[in-house]
Amino acid sequence: MKKTYLVIAGLVAAVLLWFLSGEKTNLQTEPDSKPKNDMNVPIVGQFPGTVTQPKTQVSAKPEATVHTSRQLSEAAQHVAIQYEQALKYPPYSQPLTEHDEDRLNPNHFYPVTSLVEGSEQPLSVKLSKYRYVYPEDILVEVTGPNLKQVELRLVDIDTQQEYASTTLQSSPFEGHFKGEKQFPRALQLVANVKLEKQKVPVVAQFQYMQPSAKIVSVKGVYPQNENMIIELNLAVSNPGIYRLRANLFTNDGQPLAHLVSKEKLSKGSQSMMLKAHWSVLRPNTANMLLSGFVIERMSPSPAEPASYGNSEIKTFEIKDFAFDSLQQLPYNASSEEQQSLEFLRQLASDGNL
Repeated sequence: MKKTYLVIAGLVAAVLLWFLSGEKTNLQTEPDSKPKNDMNVPIVGQFPGTVTQPKTQVSAKPEATVHTSRQLSEAAQHVAIQYEQALKYPPYSQPLTEHDEDRLNPNHFYPVTSLVEGSEQPLSVKLSKYRYVYPEDILVEVTGPNLKQVELRLVDIDTQQEYASTTLQSSPFEGHFKGEKQFPRALQLVANVKLEKQKVPVVAQFQYMQPSAKIVSVKGVYPQNENMIIELNLAVSNPGIYRLRANLFTNDGQPLAHLVSKEKLSKGSQSMMLKAHWSVLRPNTANMLLSGFVIERMSPSPAEPASYGNSEIKTFEIKDFAFDSLQQLPYNASSEEQQSLEFLRQLASDGNL
């Protein structure tokens, strides 16, 4: 796995900087009641020839440094443990549990809520997802106490141009905007909600983009060495480096694995493969479900953000797959992955961070 060392180093650096910034803030908020004398100049009020060094700075720094070092070491140790557990499986096929909300619902929209005076029930505005891809429709749901009327507007975040509007007069207060090709990427939903005794504005931001690729079909599922291969057909409209993700479940919906693949694709009809390592599968499970497809054109530069496509497949059923057809060999971490792990361990054990 290329550049793993740099990725993990960056992750730990972010954690360490977070701790450092927090420690710095705590130190700066403490009042300094004693005069500073960093230039070795005699403090006014002392006898000539007597130089007094402020004791606060000498004693406070070592204590803060030790505390910060311990926090950084603990943070690095936590990341090292997590990474060591992940290295038991290949990066393209990681175990999935019901607690991995970011993988199970990567496009979830968290409702925007507002407190309503005189009521325990908040006003809530919720979209069906955070990221839409043309020609998907935008679905909105508004809930709250004593709703009388809801005015909804779609506005460009950057230019404040209004693209669509609608008014909801009765319950259920559910809005619907037809997907339009001219919608900008950065959109906001402005909801003016009329309650029994007041009017409350609520703003929710989301994304709407043109498709860069589309998952068309599953070409086939077959064993190859230690992996179950799932080959998919795609229609690519914008060439680039793509990342494909999907989740594997048992036939009754229990999470098994999160599968990831990355490949450079040209325009037109293309194919990509997802691989499920034998270690994330179950010997007695021959029927499985594949869903949660996400196709992403990765950002080629800071000036061009990542873009997403859509999938004509919502769920694909894998039938009668023979677990015994796979070579059951343990995954061996690459030299780069081992180097990253040693780097994390060194950070965790270094008392002079």
